[in-house]
Amino acid sequence: MNRTAGVMKMHWHDKFIWIYTPWIILLFSFVVNLIIGIFTGGKEDFNTGGIISIFIYMFICSMVILGQTFPFALGMNVRRTDFFVGTSVMGLLVCAASGVILFLLSILEKLTDGWGVHLHYFNIPFINHISSFARFGIYFIVLVHMFFLGLVISSVYRRYKRSGMFVLSTVIFICSSITSFVLTYYGMWLDLFSWFSRHYMELFFWMAPVAILYALLSYGMLRRATV
Repeated sequence: MNRTAGVMKMHWHDKFIWIYTPWIILLFSFVVNLIIGIFTGGKEDFNTGGIISIFIYMFICSMVILGQTFPFALGMNVRRTDFFVGTSVMGLLVCAASGVILFLLSILEKLTDGWGVHLHYFNIPFINHISSFARFGIYFIVLVHMFFLGLVISSVYRRYKRSGMFVLSTVIFICSSITSFVLTYYGMWLDLFSWFSRHYMELFFWMAPVAILYALLSYGMLRRATV
């Protein structure tokens, strides 16, 4: 437990990557969109996808963090299991805190009628009909999913180096190409989009078990990874 706490403390020293950077990016994007809303007069609803930046950053953050801290931690005689647990707990805490802040900002945005200019930035329109708890759950699940997705990709590199990344990239490219070809050949793109529009809520919550799978794969690879 002490070693796991030590790993979390190590991560906490790098607050700029974990905390400051994603919110600087997100709030800068928000201010830009708010200025645009003010200049346009706020007469119509202004929907923006700027909130996605924090989810993308969480994906990048986990890859960067693993690359920067894993060799250092092993050099300090930290066990791979303790490193994985400490990093995962740190990631979950950051995702939970970020989810709470996003949720509170979405509530404030709704109360102020889109910051007075009908701007929909934190308050995503297509999930407005669900409960407050479910909205927080979606923010949290997507953040966790992106965190462990980045972690498992970085773990592939740590375990198998460039050859592993080459194989992974090739498999993804082949699978996506075959899928695209089949959907185009049989004219199934509209059916796919229609299915997504009906089941998008279920897809959000299916990200949770997929994130657990990413975590297990990451753990398995890091246990055998070398510096």
